[in-house]
Amino acid sequence: SLVCDRLDHAALARTLAGERVDALVDVAYAPTTGADVEALLRALEGRLGHALFVSTGRVHDHALPIPYHEDTPRSLYWGEYAKNKIEGEDVLLRWRRERGLGVTIVRPTHVYGPLNTRNNETFFFDRLLRGRPILVPGAGGWLRQFGHVEDLADALAAMLGVPAAFGQAYNVTGEEAITQVGFVELVADVLKRPVTLVHRATPAGATPVPFGQNLAYDCHAVYTTTKLRAQLGIRPRYTLASGLAQTFEWYLREGLDRRAVDFSAEDALLT
Repeated sequence: SLVCDRLDHAALARTLAGERVDALVDVAYAPTTGADVEALLRALEGRLGHALFVSTGRVHDHALPIPYHEDTPRSLYWGEYAKNKIEGEDVLLRWRRERGLGVTIVRPTHVYGPLNTRNNETFFFDRLLRGRPILVPGAGGWLRQFGHVEDLADALAAMLGVPAAFGQAYNVTGEEAITQVGFVELVADVLKRPVTLVHRATPAGATPVPFGQNLAYDCHAVYTTTKLRAQLGIRPRYTLASGLAQTFEWYLREGLDRRAVDFSAEDALLT
């Protein structure tokens, strides 16, 4: 295996010197910038067949009407994170135009499943198993779209080295959109637990009540996956319900239902 800090561009070039790569999947998270993506491609220039960049659905302008498709204008609605991903996308597309490199951009949304480092689905597992009420920001009617991690991995594997995917961007996520409240109710149904919802309005400029790690934002997030199906025949194996059930099985196997969780901030909001 090759180990290197990709942010050290000189070390990256030394590490990859002489390496020939049929395909690479760049999944690095923030603060990776366009310059870092450029350095990676330069380190493999002339010795790389296909570069697949994992971007994000958050490059789309979420001030526009839903659903978002691959040609929806991009924007900095999501700040620095979106800026870095847009820069990375632009680097790949430039290498496609100028050098003919095989490149593909993948835009996942709300990836969930076993080993998730985002406390989203497990946030609700923790509370529903303990019979705790769920605080909901406002009406809880904003739409979300989740994609199982194994479906994302399958899609990435299916694209590698495929000429039809060169020069393309694809939304890769589940095929179901669901409101915030609907998501909580679905989790409760999967766990076979009752749920009590406590709605709390969010004053302008205030922080929303705790609701997963990053599910409380106040806009819709719905994406089309028609292009992925039509061009590459890729569809998810998991429904949201079956994916949550599989994730809950993992959660129990790992003993996460017995972990200590601090609910003091929520208790203060509930009193």
